[in-house]
Amino acid sequence: MNRTSSPTPPGLILLRGLAFLGLAAIIYRFWVGIGAVANLSDGYPWGLWVAIDILAGVALAAGGFVVAGLVYIFGGKQFAGLARPAVLTAFLGYLMFVLGLVVDMGRPWHMFYIFIGNHQSPLYEIGWCAFLYTLVLALELLPPVFERFSMDRAYKIWQRTSPWLVVALLSLFTWAMTFSLAWTLAVASILLGWELMMEIGVMGRKGQTPVLLIAAGVMLSFLHQSSLGSLYLMTPHTLNPLWHSPILPVLFLVSAIVAGIAMIILESLAVESILGHKTPLEPLFALAYKIPILLIVYAALKIGDILLRGQGGILLTPHVPAAMWWVEMSLGVFLPLALYVAPGLISKRAGLAVVSVLVVAGLVVNRVNVAIVGVEVQRWHTYYPSFFEIFITLGILSMGLLAYTWATSQLPIHDQE
Repeated sequence: MNRTSSPTPPGLILLRGLAFLGLAAIIYRFWVGIGAVANLSDGYPWGLWVAIDILAGVALAAGGFVVAGLVYIFGGKQFAGLARPAVLTAFLGYLMFVLGLVVDMGRPWHMFYIFIGNHQSPLYEIGWCAFLYTLVLALELLPPVFERFSMDRAYKIWQRTSPWLVVALLSLFTWAMTFSLAWTLAVASILLGWELMMEIGVMGRKGQTPVLLIAAGVMLSFLHQSSLGSLYLMTPHTLNPLWHSPILPVLFLVSAIVAGIAMIILESLAVESILGHKTPLEPLFALAYKIPILLIVYAALKIGDILLRGQGGILLTPHVPAAMWWVEMSLGVFLPLALYVAPGLISKRAGLAVVSVLVVAGLVVNRVNVAIVGVEVQRWHTYYPSFFEIFITLGILSMGLLAYTWATSQLPIHDQE
C-alpha cells in the first residue's frame, strides 16, 4: 500500500531547529565551562535555567498528579482520557528538569551529593522527591508500552509488583527524611497492610492501575512543589517583599496546580492540531472550569498576603519589580478570569487555548520574577541571561515538546478508553 506522507508542520520544523541549537549550546557549555557561556555570578548563582527549566518546568508538570489523582483516587471517570497525557507531560517535564539541573550545575558529577547532603535543607527533600516521583511516573507510563507491543504477561507482572516497589520507595523516602527506624517501620507496616488487604480481597482494588502507585505520585509531587517555594524563604534580605512571603510554599503549590491543568489542556489541543488526533472537548471543558476557582483562591492568597504584611504601597511604586508583579498577575490571573466571564468564549477551542496560554504565561513570569527580577543584590551587577543561556533553555523546552509529540504518535497515550 502506498502511503502518502503529509508535509511536516512548520511548528515541528521550528522545534527541531531550536532543539538542535540547544543541544549544540549544551555541548559547548560542557566543552568550555559554565563561566564562558553564562552570566551567572556569586551574587546571582541562579538565573534563567533555574527560573524556566526547573521552577517553571516542574510547576507545568503538576498536571500529572492533579489529573491522576482526580481519575484514580477521586473517581473522576470523565477525565480518564486525560490521565495518560498528563502523566507523560509530568514525566517529560521532570526529565527536562533533570537536564536543566545538569546544565546549570558547575560540576554536574557532584549531583549525587543532593541525596547525602544536609538533610535539613529544602534541596535535600526536593532531590529525593523529584528522583522518586520520576521513578513513579516511569512506572505509570509502562502500561502504554505494554499495550503497544502486546506484552500481556509483562503487564500482569507490572500490576502485581509495582505496589510492592512503591512500598519500598516510600519506605526509603521515610528513612531519608527522618533517619528514624521507628518511623520507617511504621510507614512500611501501614503500606504493606494496605496492599495485603487488597491482595486477599478485604479491600477492593478498583481499576487496573494500583491506587498505591497513584497515591505515591500525588504525595511526592505535592511535597516538592511546595518545597521549591521553601527554597526562597531563606532569602529574606535579597528577595523583594512582593514575592518573599511566609506562605510562599502554598503560593507555589496552588499556582503549580492551576498552571499544570492549563498545560494539559494546551498539549491536548496541540496534539489535535499537529497529529490530527480528535480530542474530546467535554473533559477539557470540565477541567477548564476548575481553573477560575483556583485562580480566585490564588489571587486572594497573594493579594491578601501582601496587604497583611503592609507591602501594598510597593505595588504603586514606579520601578521594575512592581511593573513585573502587575504583568504576572494580569497575564496569569486577571485576564483569564475576565475571559471566563465573557459569554461563550470558553466553550470554544480558541477561547480555551487563549485562557490556557495566559495561565501558563503567568506562571512562567511568576517564576522568573521570583528567581531573577525580585532578587536584589546590591554589591553585584544586575543579572541578564546570555544568548547561550537563552538558546539552551529554548532547546530543552523544544526537546521536551518533540519528545511528547513523538511519544503520542507511537504509544496509545490518547487512545485510552
